[in-house]
Formats: sequence, structure tokens, C-alpha cells
Amino acid sequence: MGSRIEAVIYDGADRPAGLSPNLRVVSLGGGFGLTMLPVTDAAAEALVETEVGDNRISPDWPLLRQPVTALARQMSAGRRALYIVGETFAGEGIQEAIGWSDGKLMYAPSGTCDLEEDLEPGYHLVPRRDGAINTGLRVLGVHAVPDTDEYETVGLTRRRHTEDWLAER
Repeated sequence: MGSRIEAVIYDGADRPAGLSPNLRVVSLGGGFGLTMLPVTDAAAEALVETEVGDNRISPDWPLLRQPVTALARQMSAGRRALYIVGETFAGEGIQEAIGWSDGKLMYAPSGTCDLEEDLEPGYHLVPRRDGAINTGLRVLGVHAVPDTDEYETVGLTRRRHTEDWLAER
């Protein structure tokens, strides 16, 4: 069984200025004051395709989308924002993440995988606990509780697919 998450995670519970009211945000757990904007395919397709968020993202990377990257950078005004994308199949997978603090890069584009055959140019083969998403969450100040990782600590394991987050209340 697989999973796929694409989201922008940011500091605070308030809605970033200029964020479309059609986009739903969800509070994350763990007591770190983080909120998540689930990014569905429909939401990503509605963004301006020509908008470049960061030219340091390798064009060979399959997950991070430039228009969403641009949105995440804009959302970081006055806060920190982390754009994450991860896919798994039968437990193994790939992850990409990039983050900003007040519009300035704070977490360089990172691409990681669990299996050598998934390596893309610029990716790193690492254990899941050191994957792009967990490392990015650490940059946001998340500290894993014992016997879990940062991903689980903030509650990202509650849903397997991005679209499933839209049902959160």
C-alpha cells in the first residue's frame, strides 16, 4: 500500500495573507503551533504555471512543483514555511522539501530516498528518520517524541493521501 503527501507546513494558526479562501488549512498536532495547507493536484494546477519558486530545485526531481514552491515562499512572509512532497510504496519511498523564513531560503532543496534504485541526481540515500521531510520539520523546531520521528510527532501519519486531509475538521 502506498501513500502520497504534498503540503506547505507553516508557523502559526492564522491564515497567510493572500491565500485563496478556496484552499483549506489544517492544524497539526504535537504542540509546535504548525498549520498545513494540503496541496491537491487541482490546487496546484490552479496556480500560475510560469511562476518559479526557486531555481535551485533540480529539474530532474519528480515531486516539487515550481508554482507551489512560489506559493510556499510567499506564504513565508512573517513566518517560516516548508513545502514537502513524499511518496511511498510498500514502505519505501522518496521525499523532497524546501523551506523559507520570511521569504529567505532556510532549508535548501533536499531530495532523499530509501532505496538506491530511486536515486535522482542530487538526491541522498538516507534512513527515513533523516529524510527530507523529517529534517525540514526539525528546521521548523519539531522535536520527535520517543520512539517516533518528526513526521509522526506532528500527526502526518493520520492520513495516507493529501486529498484525505481535506476531510479534517
